[in-house]
Amino acid sequence: MSELFMPALSASPLSLRRSGLRWLCRPGDRVAARQPIAACYVGLDGAREGGLPPPFGDERHDLQVVLAPPAACTIDYRAGLSKGGYQDFIDGADWDEGLAVASAGPLQDSCELAPMVLAGRRGFESGEGRGGLLSGWHERVRGFWEGGGAGRFGTVLALGTCEQTGIFRGDDMAFLSWFARAPGPAQIVAVADERSVHSSAVILQHLRRTPGEAKAITETVNSWLGERMGGAQLESFGGLRPESRRGTSLGRWPEAQDLLFALHLMAEAVSTSPLLERGDLITRRGLAQSDPPDAIALTLGSEVAPHFRHRRTGWVIALHGFRFGSYIGPGVIEWLRRDFERMHRSVADVERDLGALADELRERTGAALLVQNLIASSAAERVSNYSWLGDAYAESIPVFATEANLMLTDLTRRPNVSMIDSDALAAEFGVRHCPDRFHASRELLEAQRGEFHRVLRERKIPGY
Repeated sequence: MSELFMPALSASPLSLRRSGLRWLCRPGDRVAARQPIAACYVGLDGAREGGLPPPFGDERHDLQVVLAPPAACTIDYRAGLSKGGYQDFIDGADWDEGLAVASAGPLQDSCELAPMVLAGRRGFESGEGRGGLLSGWHERVRGFWEGGGAGRFGTVLALGTCEQTGIFRGDDMAFLSWFARAPGPAQIVAVADERSVHSSAVILQHLRRTPGEAKAITETVNSWLGERMGGAQLESFGGLRPESRRGTSLGRWPEAQDLLFALHLMAEAVSTSPLLERGDLITRRGLAQSDPPDAIALTLGSEVAPHFRHRRTGWVIALHGFRFGSYIGPGVIEWLRRDFERMHRSVADVERDLGALADELRERTGAALLVQNLIASSAAERVSNYSWLGDAYAESIPVFATEANLMLTDLTRRPNVSMIDSDALAAEFGVRHCPDRFHASRELLEAQRGEFHRVLRERKIPGY
């Protein structure tokens, strides 16, 4: 049996600290190469010179490291390294490079575990959700690892809807499928779409937004919040009324849902565009910083979400249709009706915005667009001519999907645009693997992940 020991990681010029180890497998389990066997929370101690802001900024409360053997083996880990209780959630000891934590067979030589660092920026800073890998609500999550490679980290940013959550974050929601697949140095970043969906119209406008436009959006939201707060009546606080003094089923103040959603929409709109955002890195040699994303993963599924434009400021947002209900309060819906106009987006509009986005990214950062097409194939459709069904059907998802896929094929003539042909993969695997056209099975997701990886390698994105 050989020993597996803690790898070299450094936050120099700061100190790196860790919690107790939480084991992700049982003694005697057979694990694959780069399959995580343990995880811990980490923190940074000390201050930067010159009054620089602390590294990892809003991510510093949710930093984790997962550890994996470099080759397939059977694991038998050392007792006592998991402290149990909350000590496995809070960093309390120095990072101990070279400490033997497990034995492995039939490996011949002792070796260090391969680390992947996970970082999450919470949607709400006090919204703590510890316990699992990247558990809780995060507006932005990422995983990065050096692996055996050298040079700079290649970064992929996933901005698609739920079709891409499974592809990039995986069943574990912690990028483990990519950690096993890409040699590194590599980084995957995923931005959530619980607020505004990242369609080409939304992210292009965000990329071009000026401080003056951000100020106008802030004033618009603040004005609406003032209206809602100023309109509160005594009867608005049902849980605090005399008849509730001995108990009530009323919980959260109903108005809170509206106010918080509007605040989060504003916060996203006036923050840095994710297409330009850099991130701090923990490496063998110390702290480093990543470049802006090398590749942006999008999906045409984002383009079919309902879009709204603010009548005065021109602010464009896109929201998932299923969120109009229990997810978004009636006050926000009324705000959209009163102060926004619904945008009709044709395939030509999507083509214009995607093309403009590709051109602007090529000029600014050189990033490539990897756009996942829509699954238009269906076992239920056998009609060859739909013209007699009229305009309503012409604007339906099946027709839009077919026309948008053709448009995307033409768009790949641009040097920095590639298409991920999910429609062809669904037809190959069988449409039963994605019956609603959006939510794929594990088998189809793995095929889509493989296609993304192929394109990244073809484009020579570092680390893949």
